[in-house]
Amino acid sequence: MTPRFMIKYGKESHLQQIVNGKVRFSPSQTYIKIEEAQHNKGQGDLLEGKMKLKIERARLHDPDTDKLIGVLPAGTILVSIQDVNNMPVFCLSQYGNEDIINYVDDSNYKIALTREKLECIETDFLDATHALIILEPEKFVDNMMHIDSHSIFNDEIKYYDYDINPLQMYMYLTTGQTDIQTNTSISMIYENRYRHLLCKDISFSKQQEYRFIVLDELISGAVFYTFPFTSSHLLVPIKELKNPLKISL
Repeated sequence: MTPRFMIKYGKESHLQQIVNGKVRFSPSQTYIKIEEAQHNKGQGDLLEGKMKLKIERARLHDPDTDKLIGVLPAGTILVSIQDVNNMPVFCLSQYGNEDIINYVDDSNYKIALTREKLECIETDFLDATHALIILEPEKFVDNMMHIDSHSIFNDEIKYYDYDINPLQMYMYLTTGQTDIQTNTSISMIYENRYRHLLCKDISFSKQQEYRFIVLDELISGAVFYTFPFTSSHLLVPIKELKNPLKISL
């Protein structure tokens, strides 16, 4: 998707900090703890940064000698990748042409989120009261890439059905591509561990999430980074999104 606008949902004072050039990144383990505390799979996700494997039966062999080590019975394996849950993450939602009506030009149109999308936000983000609407997403992404001289990766979340073994997800995690390649030896390496933070179960797809991930720092708690916020924007109560919102720049 090419986003036409982005929205960060939260408390008004927290969103104003972003406008003032202070953006809060959290270690991805934060979202695991949220579901553990709230028992609400929405903003929280026990599978954050993890990979779920369903197997019928697996034979384990020594990689050097090919000797059979053991056999795993049918079941589900949860794979946790080293350091992934200490990588700093910033999340928001992205929206496209289907969320715009009465378009005249880029400075005159209306934002119209469906009731289904709004219900998803209200259910998943219980403490959010306001919406920071970023009207120039390309400029915002460029601003974020200049955070405190850090190495930043940004991309939209890819959603997969975790109740099956989605080959497209494994291809993305190992190669960065989602096309299925046959007769290819694939492996996951430490340097590409951030890709696990760009995959989520399809049950989250209505959030239409976009993420920024800091690649060169590990954290155990929230941190604030400074950046130049230059995008045109609106900061409004979420309830104002229940009716088409006129944009005039």
